[in-house]
Amino acid sequence: MTASSYRLESLNSNRERDLASFDCGDENYNNWLSKSALSATKAGTSAVYLLIESRLESERIAGYFAICPTMVVRDSMPSLFHRGSISETPGWLITKLAVSSHLRGTQVGAQLLREALVKIAVSSDVGGGRVIVVDAGNPKLVGWYLKHGFKSAGVDSNRLFMKVKTARRYLVD
Repeated sequence: MTASSYRLESLNSNRERDLASFDCGDENYNNWLSKSALSATKAGTSAVYLLIESRLESERIAGYFAICPTMVVRDSMPSLFHRGSISETPGWLITKLAVSSHLRGTQVGAQLLREALVKIAVSSDVGGGRVIVVDAGNPKLVGWYLKHGFKSAGVDSNRLFMKVKTARRYLVD
């Protein structure tokens, strides 16, 4: 059995990809990638990254994430984030993160999240941003994000938060 190798590439890398072939088991995430991701990238509303799985002579999309800058209202964040925050705090939103169904139960999702946090940490060095927000989109994913250091504010149970400085510590571990 030949092992797969993985690499991350930007959706706007001028390379044709069959976005419709991706299947994470959730039609909302599948459809967003196939129908909206390219236009979001072209419009500049999100940066989309694809995890490409290579095996022998073939390649396929194994996962993806999308990030964009955002403003976070102070009162929507967990109270432990309030110190030093202005009424609207600059941040980053992980708009989508999905892994192919065939990789469920592996560490690929955690690695993809790590890559998203790296991109956000580097971007915050250049353009600022204090908070990372993720809308889990699926109540089953809330526990997974909490396990990876995100915090709930209790207001919207699917919206979770992490400080950028916490992400930096997470990346060192």
